[in-house]
Amino acid sequence: MRSGTQMLPESGSVLAGALLQVDANVGFVRAVVDGLVGGQVWTSESEGSAAHHVVHPYGMSLIWGDGVDRAFDEITVHLREGRYRTRDEWLQIDPRWASLPWEEKLTASGGRSAVSVHRRVNFEFDPNLFRAGRDRIAVPDGWSVVPADASDFARPGSVVPAEFWDDAEDFLERGGWRVEKDEFRGALAFTSFRFDDELELGIETHPDARGQGLATAAAARMIEDLLAQGIMPVWSCREGNHASVALATKLGFRPVRILPYYGLTPPM
Repeated sequence: MRSGTQMLPESGSVLAGALLQVDANVGFVRAVVDGLVGGQVWTSESEGSAAHHVVHPYGMSLIWGDGVDRAFDEITVHLREGRYRTRDEWLQIDPRWASLPWEEKLTASGGRSAVSVHRRVNFEFDPNLFRAGRDRIAVPDGWSVVPADASDFARPGSVVPAEFWDDAEDFLERGGWRVEKDEFRGALAFTSFRFDDELELGIETHPDARGQGLATAAAARMIEDLLAQGIMPVWSCREGNHASVALATKLGFRPVRILPYYGLTPPM
């Protein structure tokens, strides 16, 4: 695989255009092919630009293209060998080809990686639903919602800016909001991916501050900011992440599609 940051601009434009055919939230792929972050881009030898595999530094990946069915055996060999994989990968498939026997091929004996099967929810934002419920979203007593700053880039956690942006400057250029109290940072809402006039949210709550509505307050403030700029918020999460599903619903998002995805470990 080669780094997304090494692609020629023309190549990135072609790939970004092809992504418009994928009926799923693919902001993480756009971030790589547009050169906003590093990443890995694999192109089928047999089908060329008709079959691609892009891996975001966070571990999310996508197989897509008009020729995925024809390159299926080649793709699954590439995935099963996993020579490029240095961390857990969360593989999504272009919905046009989700019915191919991915699970059968990926879990067959002889593979070098452990494979798990999951489902991912893509949501669609409804501004009217958000506005109808906005008055019921309050900042808990004693807490304040403030703009994120450079120090939030290095915040510890699993869904944090350092996993999605190369440096604090890139992170701040896209913006975010945090909820704090007496210098304790309870929750952060930030841009995980930005593409055209859409922006996918990333949310992280400190383990000691969960269950207080802090993530809701931070995300609601960020959504207000996005709507004022004419930007549409986007949300995706694992179906089993019940807290994220509930939060999305509270903020005016509606589930529109549920797609399979696969967890792949580094080769053993």
